[in-house]
Amino acid sequence: MPAQPKHETLSRLLELLKALPHQRWATPGELRESLADRGYEIDLRSVQRDLRDLQKSFPLDHNDKGKPHGWRWSSEAAGGIAAMSTPEALMIVLVQQHLQAALPASMLEGFEMLFARARQRLDRLGPRAGASRWPGKVKAVPPGLPTSPPAAPPEVQKALAEALLSDRQIDALYGPGAKGTPRRYRLHPLGLVLRGGTNYLAATRGGATYASLYAIHRFRQVEVLLDPVSFPPGLDLEAALKRGRGQFGIASAGAGQITLLIACEAATADLLEESPLAADQQLKPMPDGRIEVRATVADSWELRWWILGRGAAVEVLAPVGLRRELAQKHREAASRYAPQ
Repeated sequence: MPAQPKHETLSRLLELLKALPHQRWATPGELRESLADRGYEIDLRSVQRDLRDLQKSFPLDHNDKGKPHGWRWSSEAAGGIAAMSTPEALMIVLVQQHLQAALPASMLEGFEMLFARARQRLDRLGPRAGASRWPGKVKAVPPGLPTSPPAAPPEVQKALAEALLSDRQIDALYGPGAKGTPRRYRLHPLGLVLRGGTNYLAATRGGATYASLYAIHRFRQVEVLLDPVSFPPGLDLEAALKRGRGQFGIASAGAGQITLLIACEAATADLLEESPLAADQQLKPMPDGRIEVRATVADSWELRWWILGRGAAVEVLAPVGLRRELAQKHREAASRYAPQ
């Protein structure tokens, strides 16, 4: 094999060090493939020789007795050149793209340098490397009609994050809608609920034993108080959602559930067969060619939106009260479209 220039050899050795994992064992064959992805084509014997040479200067562990055979960084290597691997950089970039809304604004500021390092790590792989091109191959598309997410003032986001991180109460000026008159509330923040482009604060008010949801973009002012949050016994964010608070259609055993019976056209039934409404969903053919669907679901406005959005493709058979309610909605809609 022809000798390589010293700077190319050094670059290859650096990439080999970066490819070594911290926890699991990587075989020389896996490391050779990793180097190939980075643009360095060398044979297996050369990889093994490089690893033995690097072990003289770096804290590397070699497992040649047990299984699996391979190499990795030792427990002494907590940082330095192995601080960020390619998979770690890829994960951080994807987090920045798709999960920023879940990070408190105050924390997000501290991640800017980490995000930049991750992007630089992928950029160094070159445009032909699969990892560097992966972020462009993954896109998050919200369900339903795409709309611009409502904007929340940065100072509000920062104050709410501070209150949640420190478990402290807030004094807030909150507007019930775009044109509603703001009112002042003293709230006990419990957590965040992310729904598409709209985020909600789950909080209790007064002596309430249940959590209500407040759209973050509707907060006008937020002051973080010194008083600690009072957590009602047994209350957590997941339990609040499962009880149907916020009407997001999350079903659970208990109050707020109904046994839904609908008649669907074949295309809608096919979708429900792939993505069931509930774990107990049952489908049965009907004499008129439609499919009967039975499922236990949360009695929510999310359910009503879903049914109304499918027009004549879905007919509610039971419960009777829901059927009457939606029938009236359809009559009102039909009257809007009736010829004048």
